[in-house]
Amino acid sequence: MLLRFINFQSYSAPLNMAIDESISIFVRNGKSLPTFRVYGWDKPSVTIGEFQKVEDINLEFCINHHLPVIRRPTGGKGILHYDDLTYSFSAKKEGIFRGNLFKSYEIISDLLARAFHFSGVRVETKREKRGFNRSSLCFARSSFGEICYRGIKIVGSAQKRWIDGFLQQGTIPLSVNKIFMREIFRENNEEISKIVGLLELFKSFNKEEFIENLKRALRDSGFQILEDSLQKDEFELAVKLLQEKYYQLEKALEKTSLA
Repeated sequence: MLLRFINFQSYSAPLNMAIDESISIFVRNGKSLPTFRVYGWDKPSVTIGEFQKVEDINLEFCINHHLPVIRRPTGGKGILHYDDLTYSFSAKKEGIFRGNLFKSYEIISDLLARAFHFSGVRVETKREKRGFNRSSLCFARSSFGEICYRGIKIVGSAQKRWIDGFLQQGTIPLSVNKIFMREIFRENNEEISKIVGLLELFKSFNKEEFIENLKRALRDSGFQILEDSLQKDEFELAVKLLQEKYYQLEKALEKTSLA
């Protein structure tokens, strides 16, 4: 399978979400190749899952500290993006990705695990399927297909599925700000203490090296890679989504907090 790989760039939280959604639309419409994108955040930001309750987040604290709060197009729980490496993968439900959610999770997790191994990080992948996660924090619990190091979750991922394709988003926290987490998320210290940045566990981890090893893992798994950037039409749709959806959502969340 030929796929496009978009190399690391940092954007605002609303634009990151708009870009991922735009790519997924183009991929599902057959106008873009299946796309693996790696990116960062231009400032600390909070994302919450598609169906997560806004009440899980201390919006007043976020507003007072100029932390954008954005709802992801995918599911899952809340994440404080402080010092992260984030990825997204968009594909149609065809070829090796014609299976169900768990199968696609497994394929992508195996690719990430292989990249970690190439980087010297001996990770394990959760295989058991467990029940509902009641925590408001993504990294307080691990579930099927997610990657752990020494028993600690180091990659949090979530999917959005349509009839014709899917979008998976995932984050690797390199370092975390537990002071902010305690203020933002309505969780106890026990939940917060479970969250550790990868650089605290594996000090020699190198983000740039990992990205190159991710490309190597894709090639070793039979993918052909076209390193490319966003198409002009994709970016134009991202800007439209930004203006019509993600900025409005951010403003709506602020109004909810101040009401």
